[in-house]
Amino acid sequence: MQFDLSKYTSNSRITNAVLSLYWYYPTGKTRPEDTVIEIYRPATSWKLFPWDQDYISWNKEDKDDAWRNAGGDWYDKNGILQGNTPYATITIKGSTLPDNRYYELDVTDLVEEYVIGKYENTGILIKARTESNNYIAFYSSDWTDENQRPKITVTEEKLPYEINIIQIFTLGSANDPNIYDDMIVYEDRDNGKTDIYAYELSGHLYMISKSGTANSPAIYGDKIVWMEDRNGKSDIYMYNISTSQETQISTNGTALGNGDSGPDIYKDTIVWEELNDTYRSNHDTYRSNLVIHNLSTQQNTQIPISNKNLYSFAIHDDKIVVCSGVTSVTYQPSIIDMYDLSTQETTRIISGGLHSSAIYDNRIAYLEKSDRYNIYVYDLYVYDLSTQQGIQVSTSGNACNPIIYSLPSIYNDRIVWGKFFQNGMSNIYMYDLSNSKETQITTSGNAMYPDIYGDTIVWIDHEDIYTDKNDIFVGTVSEGKYIISEIGVSDNRLREASPDTVYKDSSFIDVGGMNNVRYRDILQFDLSKYTSNSRITNAVLSLYWYYPAGKTRPEDTVIEIYRPASSWNLDYVSWNKKDKNVAWEKPGGDWYDKNGILQGNTPYATITVKGSFPPGDKYYELDVTDLVKEYTSGKYENTGFLIKARTENNNYIAFYSSDWTDENQKPKITVVEKEVPVVTVTGATDNRLREASPNTVYSDTSFIDIGGMNNVRYRDIIRFDLSEYKGDTSIEKAALYLYWYYPAGKTRPEDTVIEIYRPASSWNSDYVSWNKRDNGVVWTSPGGDWYDKNGVLQGGTPYATITIRGSSPPDNKYYKLDVTDLVKEYTSGKYENTGFLIKAHTESNNYIAFYSSDCGNESQVPKLQLVYS
Repeated sequence: MQFDLSKYTSNSRITNAVLSLYWYYPTGKTRPEDTVIEIYRPATSWKLFPWDQDYISWNKEDKDDAWRNAGGDWYDKNGILQGNTPYATITIKGSTLPDNRYYELDVTDLVEEYVIGKYENTGILIKARTESNNYIAFYSSDWTDENQRPKITVTEEKLPYEINIIQIFTLGSANDPNIYDDMIVYEDRDNGKTDIYAYELSGHLYMISKSGTANSPAIYGDKIVWMEDRNGKSDIYMYNISTSQETQISTNGTALGNGDSGPDIYKDTIVWEELNDTYRSNHDTYRSNLVIHNLSTQQNTQIPISNKNLYSFAIHDDKIVVCSGVTSVTYQPSIIDMYDLSTQETTRIISGGLHSSAIYDNRIAYLEKSDRYNIYVYDLYVYDLSTQQGIQVSTSGNACNPIIYSLPSIYNDRIVWGKFFQNGMSNIYMYDLSNSKETQITTSGNAMYPDIYGDTIVWIDHEDIYTDKNDIFVGTVSEGKYIISEIGVSDNRLREASPDTVYKDSSFIDVGGMNNVRYRDILQFDLSKYTSNSRITNAVLSLYWYYPAGKTRPEDTVIEIYRPASSWNLDYVSWNKKDKNVAWEKPGGDWYDKNGILQGNTPYATITVKGSFPPGDKYYELDVTDLVKEYTSGKYENTGFLIKARTENNNYIAFYSSDWTDENQKPKITVVEKEVPVVTVTGATDNRLREASPNTVYSDTSFIDIGGMNNVRYRDIIRFDLSEYKGDTSIEKAALYLYWYYPAGKTRPEDTVIEIYRPASSWNSDYVSWNKRDNGVVWTSPGGDWYDKNGVLQGGTPYATITIRGSSPPDNKYYKLDVTDLVKEYTSGKYENTGFLIKAHTESNNYIAFYSSDCGNESQVPKLQLVYS
């Protein structure tokens, strides 16, 4: 039997694997004997399959290849051919009738050996310990009912998310952020005026409204909507970033918008709240309708709201969720309705103490109020429209502040929301529905109003929840990865019978005792590549046991690992000495145990090698994670490992040493390190191309420039070394960052639309210019030959583009261009890496300059950031 484990790699951390077999036969019958089912590792290698399914039988593994042992060849858990220590076993009593259900075998160890690459995946050989009068049958993979076929369930440990947080603004006047892709829209409250702004994460800022009376922005694609009061009338407006056009959407002057109930947009549909029938009471409640506006048809549709108070609404695809209640104080009773744009029908989803709903696909995230110990508390819930089932996400009761309601946000499997604490602090949290994992995003204690898009979370951080001193922060969420490194060791034997002899180049190391002589070892390994910032998750010392060949021993050998109490010299260390003319305090070596006790007996790691077992000619592993962490963290100097047996009599065994000839049998340490999957590539080669000096080579100026000035055009050509990433299919995103600094403090008559193209051929940095790409080799078209994204020579569809407004002076920061598609074409080998040709869409009155790779400041040079999946 074989399962496809190709989705798992040596980076995968398998925590559990279960083989499930559905027992159905012999129906209604018992058996004279118990059936002890055992799992082994098939011994044969394989190509497409470990055995050819068209020919495999009791006698043969392939058409012309017989098993060495009829019935199949296998290794047991100890690596013994035809051994009898199974990887997994269960007993089915002969007195038990088939009960038509799954039976489970824990195959974690075998699956892990396959996944980490210790052995080739040859599948699973299943047999009974005894094979007489105990026949039973399970359904196979060819059975018609999928719910009864064999299956393997693998549980993989997921690393904690990495959160990279940056502050966008420091003016203290931002509020109500909303994000789509890499664009954030928000309110800016300054001197009693409120306007809408849009900020690209690449660094560009747009002012959307100018009236000072705008609020509640939302964004989808290149469209931004908000509510604005003009001349005493409140209406909905839209701004298209691509066309720079503003459109008034509503005209009744009765639009409402504030926080949770501000307008929302999805594709061509805009939704907002409009006043219908106003009345005043102690709680200043009102009746209103929802208005749906279709940008394609320019038609409006009104949806009545079930209750007097609208708390929140949100749209995704063709679904609008509406949360409303009777009063504005208790928010009870309250309901969530869903309006289906395709059927124009309203459906009651949930009733209760509800507030603040959000939707993505078929999932609705909402807050629910309950009375817990006579105190009102709020928790986060998710309702799945497809299953009509809900789950409680938070249980702490602090998902809402009685004064400030922070709307949850949902994107795919991730939900973000605010938790408010009794000490006045508030932080943002994320819950991943795919793995039921909650992650704290912020720690400032001042965060609220989160929104999420993809891996990006945006929120405000405030000085005081009752003031408007708020700034916007952005957090990028990524999953850490593991780096697995094998580190060689240097080793010395310590032999009691030769106390002053240095054994630094023998082919073996040994522990235990024989003929009243004790044996120990000391190992040294280089951990200098790791620092106190390294996150070591696992470290394993592997020793290859080979001696005494084919023999057992009177006693077990309990191998133990300790920390040498001081440094030692490989050229002089022995049973008596740690260095030239420097003796150990205790002959046989000085050590600290795991508790820091000198000559203590609590080892950092231990394994027991049974005296009744002959050498298995395989690696034996000791988990030395704790000791390696102490070394890499700087807690202790790296003095290596001291290896000894707990008792040292009649249990001598030997392992191959670092001086053994076979690399596959030498001692090794395997260190697993958690990695953030982002790589920044610098050291670019860049040249300016200047039309007015067409044959001049600009290879070492401190800047690169584009656009036009005084009827002269400027372009650039830049290349990063991607040879290390050739063939890498795991690059998910790639971004080019350029640091804009010139013309300092000045605007320009025209916008600069920066475009990225693929140079049509290789070029030489020592000779490239406006006219030439190499020594004596001209461009076909002066200014450079390029292909666009569609493969058109001198085409006009760039791989990446951003617009820098002429009205914006340089702000001395990086600007980002998404060059993912072009970088993937290079790393996949589709095209030779010829770099990036950078130019402006139009090249007149829009000259700007960025720092080059020769600027002398590493924090300002061009850089390429690669994000891995």
